Amino acid sequence: MILPIRIDRCQGAGLSDQITAQISRLIFKGVLPPGRKLWSCRGLARDLGVAVNTVTSAYSRLETEELIEARPRSGFFVSAKSGVHTDMPVRAHPPRPGGAPITAKLNRCAQTEKITTIQRPKDWRRYPYPFVCNQIDEADFPVAEWRECSRIAMARKSVNLWSADGDNDDSPELIEQVNQRVLPRRGIFAETDSTLITLGSQNGIFLTSYLFGASGSVAAMEDPGYPDARRILSANFGKVVAQPVDEEGLIVDERLRGVDLVYTTPNRQFPTGVTLSDRRRRELLEAAEAYDFYIIEDDYACDVDFRPSPPMSLRASDTADRVIYLGSLSKSLAPGLRLGYLNASPKFIAAARDCRSMVMRHPPFLLQHTAAVFLEQAFYDGLLLRKKRDQEERWNIASSALGSQVSALKFTGAFGSTNFVACDPEAKLDAQTIASEAASHGILVEPIWPCYQQEGAGRSRFRIGVSSIPRDRIAPGLDLLNSTIDALRSSL
Repeated sequence: MILPIRIDRCQGAGLSDQITAQISRLIFKGVLPPGRKLWSCRGLARDLGVAVNTVTSAYSRLETEELIEARPRSGFFVSAKSGVHTDMPVRAHPPRPGGAPITAKLNRCAQTEKITTIQRPKDWRRYPYPFVCNQIDEADFPVAEWRECSRIAMARKSVNLWSADGDNDDSPELIEQVNQRVLPRRGIFAETDSTLITLGSQNGIFLTSYLFGASGSVAAMEDPGYPDARRILSANFGKVVAQPVDEEGLIVDERLRGVDLVYTTPNRQFPTGVTLSDRRRRELLEAAEAYDFYIIEDDYACDVDFRPSPPMSLRASDTADRVIYLGSLSKSLAPGLRLGYLNASPKFIAAARDCRSMVMRHPPFLLQHTAAVFLEQAFYDGLLLRKKRDQEERWNIASSALGSQVSALKFTGAFGSTNFVACDPEAKLDAQTIASEAASHGILVEPIWPCYQQEGAGRSRFRIGVSSIPRDRIAPGLDLLNSTIDALRSSL
């Protein structure tokens, strides 16, 4: 029998854990049915190139879980108590052809299916030069500190804080830490009833859009802008207006009259990186009152903005409760944690909490409590200091490398951000062509045409992100990208 178990010594999981997981998977798939004799500990250890004790430990755990059983002088067998049924059910009636496909019944599908988002390969980390945006260098994640916080959160005396169903409430500890340690950095001083924990910014955007949206309502957003937000708004509003952006950020004018909700990224406009000017901030807040609309302020990159004195949030200047503020721990901690927060008037937070309860009661309490401990122990403060120094160093390396190149492209990247936007002023090269050719040389860049509402716009522009690529690869990667682009232009 060919051994269907493979050991990966580069994987984070231990060897015994890998053996346990793979044998249990084979049992549940029916490859190893009840009553099947397993390999001997010594024989399996020899074939896998591991110690006998490693296999013995894996078998012991499988036996504890009653997936296998030891029989005296016979060896180990798959247990009949495993509860695994290997007989596949037979469909009584095959599906009949005809009728409308299920997608035709999905009311919101047609509204968003033509809206493309920025795509990147799922295995982007294996590329030598991954210039992807708004991700982290996994080597910088505070593993030891997060592990310690997880240990504290899972201590026996803390189990009652996260194991029970909290109805629709969030972790009081995390709300307190966000209100005391996170929001004040953005000029927001919040009460308990004005903050809600979300599963990342998209969750907050959707909750807000769902509450404001209707078939006859109108939303406006920056153009170019965050394509995921455009998809969410399009699914909930009858119309989404494209509001232009210039060097001062979102343009505030008569086109906002009649809208119900405006989505904006004032601190770091997505994807251009420009900052909304003080004048435009005042105009936007005044227009919100004059035209009776509300504002989603997506402050997605505030934690990693390394400017000495970045501007405060719109919410900090909002005296009329017109701003729904969205923040996230994704850029500072890790995008995969999916932890964010929403701050607004208590009445809106109550409505958002009720809306959230129709989908989920609350984000997992264990994750919330672990994050609360991380903030309380000041690990977050230290992380931000290190992160901002690191991001500034990355920006300096990239800015210097791009500045020393002789390139036909124009690069812009505001100090305080780790993203640069490149464009071909002559529009000779399509950004998608550049991205495809660069990928063949191990370089990933991101075309930003999906950020534009008008089809065909932005085709000569792409982004370069330096937040996740190893620092020592930034300059060589940009040199190779420049050579690749030169070769493409020469072939025209």
